[in-house]
Amino acid sequence: MNNNCAIVISSCDNYRDAWMPFFTLFFRYWPDCPFNIHLIGNKEKFNDEKVNMVNIDPDLRWSSNLMIALKKIPEKYIIYFQEDYFLRSAVNNEKVFSALDLTEKNNAACVRLFPCPGPDLPFGDDPDVGLISESAAYRNCTQTSIWSKQILLNLLRDGETGWDFELYGGLERSRLIKEPFFAYRRPVIDYFCTAILKGKYLYDAVKFCKREGIKLDRRARKFENYFQYLFRISNLKPKLRKLIKGK
Repeated sequence: MNNNCAIVISSCDNYRDAWMPFFTLFFRYWPDCPFNIHLIGNKEKFNDEKVNMVNIDPDLRWSSNLMIALKKIPEKYIIYFQEDYFLRSAVNNEKVFSALDLTEKNNAACVRLFPCPGPDLPFGDDPDVGLISESAAYRNCTQTSIWSKQILLNLLRDGETGWDFELYGGLERSRLIKEPFFAYRRPVIDYFCTAILKGKYLYDAVKFCKREGIKLDRRARKFENYFQYLFRISNLKPKLRKLIKGK
């Protein structure tokens, strides 16, 4: 099964400063990752023999880069990451294989491995997994998920951002997909969700990396300060609660 699935990290050279912390944590918490690993960039390389660079030059925006990269990757399924999804606990291969088994047995379009948001419908009497309804917000989601590569390609459109994909792709396009969308209720792969926002390393991401012994490059990217952090979380918490509860 591991020959039928690959890790794909969506990125570009403007975010190359995040590659070192990403892969330091990736190999720390997933040292026995059994899948081929593909990193999308432009001209730059990440010098690790375990990482296959997919260079797309010039940079064509998120969706166009991803479409070109997916067409170069032979595996049927991908596990999607972004370069600022920093792993924070050990990945259990058996749980990932179980999610892949769920994908294959149900011919799934997508199996979300990080529940942000989680499912809005039950899946039989399974306490760990649910279905994502056709009308659910963020049915298309850029959180870490197993995707059918071909279905993901069918959902992507040239020139879109990840936000466009989640909003328009979910409302307009994913409803036409008959294959089921699943989501786990608890993380199968646990990571610091979005370390970079609006071009800055988030305050709590900086603290997390410091605890992990990783020094982020302040010369390459600005850091959110404490007061900006307080303002952000005061506005974010109600939105997250609404998103997670699906209300």
